[in-house]
Amino acid sequence: MFNGKTIIVTGASGGIGVPLIKRLIDQGARVIAIDINPQGANILETAISDSNRLFYHCSGLEDETACRAILGKEDHLYGLVHLAGIFIPDDMASGDVETVYDPVMAANIRNFYALYATARQALLNASGARVVLVSSLAFRRGAPGHTAYSAAKGALVGMARSLARKEAPQVLVNVVAPGFIDTTMPQQVIAKRGIDAVLGEVPMKRLGTADEVASVIQFLLGPDSAYVTGQVINVDGGIVCN
Repeated sequence: MFNGKTIIVTGASGGIGVPLIKRLIDQGARVIAIDINPQGANILETAISDSNRLFYHCSGLEDETACRAILGKEDHLYGLVHLAGIFIPDDMASGDVETVYDPVMAANIRNFYALYATARQALLNASGARVVLVSSLAFRRGAPGHTAYSAAKGALVGMARSLARKEAPQVLVNVVAPGFIDTTMPQQVIAKRGIDAVLGEVPMKRLGTADEVASVIQFLLGPDSAYVTGQVINVDGGIVCN
């Protein structure tokens, strides 16, 4: 499906990034994997049998200079998946602007803006390029203890819709909004609220799996989504309907 195509994945060694990259490699893609985790390369190479088409960069994508250092002379990029982000609670208290809001915005939305600005021409040079941003249930409902995070994930949706209109038909831009997925990120919320209370809100009565999210991202990157752009797909077990 992705033979000969280069796809960037940020947040690459996280819970969703690993099964996604495994899928992409298995389908013939060349993957530029980016993560702030210095152990990310080991995590990915342990999970993926064929890493010859995997190129790992440890970076927080702080600015366009950092992005250019990674992309180098890449002049054709088929896909960009933005999974990177941090999930920090806030109290809207004194000091939260500097200790929570600024780093959350930097790690969830500013980094994507810098990366897209750097990668844009290479995406336009490709045929039928795809961009997938990962938002959150927090955008849909608002996470009361994670105001900055909710705002950042909403900002990603606004950016995606703007880019979908700006770049069509050359680049298709869509969003996936996961709910409670069985990864490390929601574990603090689950521990605080209790698993029974969390699952009581989910019509499917279970946590989602990382691979279930990865499969939707793969769909949005693949040929079957050729007439889909500017959309938000919820992968949440029906929680937004509850």
